[in-house]
Amino acid sequence: MIDKIKNLISNLSKKEEQNEELDSSLLDNACAALLVEIAFADKDFDDTEKDSLRETLVKTYGLKEEEIEEIIQDADRSVEESTSLYGYTRIVNDEFNYEDKLNLIRNLWKVAYADGNLDKYEEHLLRKISDLIHVSHSDYINIKLEMRSD
Repeated sequence: MIDKIKNLISNLSKKEEQNEELDSSLLDNACAALLVEIAFADKDFDDTEKDSLRETLVKTYGLKEEEIEEIIQDADRSVEESTSLYGYTRIVNDEFNYEDKLNLIRNLWKVAYADGNLDKYEEHLLRKISDLIHVSHSDYINIKLEMRSD
């Protein structure tokens, strides 16, 4: 009987670890997809945007170079197949606190400004994402100004 309980507890703990890894993976993919959405918003994904996207993924998520290309490709496919931002932003809303959301918006602005040109489609998409993850308009504007001056 004790062995059965130990096995049950052990299995539950393994499932929790797998769920945490899955949640983390979903969150990383959702954020990466949002970053790719911004990079592709102006239909011009140039080297400066790619470099900014890679740098953001390394800094924010501690990913290795070989993982980044796979994530970009996965996110690119997800973006092409997706008709809505809701799936990505729902994951962000479920998992992020407000400060994490602000950091995501900073990273999105960084990618949007990477090529030195803020396209109206990038700005519109960023505003839409900001609304969907419930970031206040004043924080959105402050981060926009902060990231533009960097």
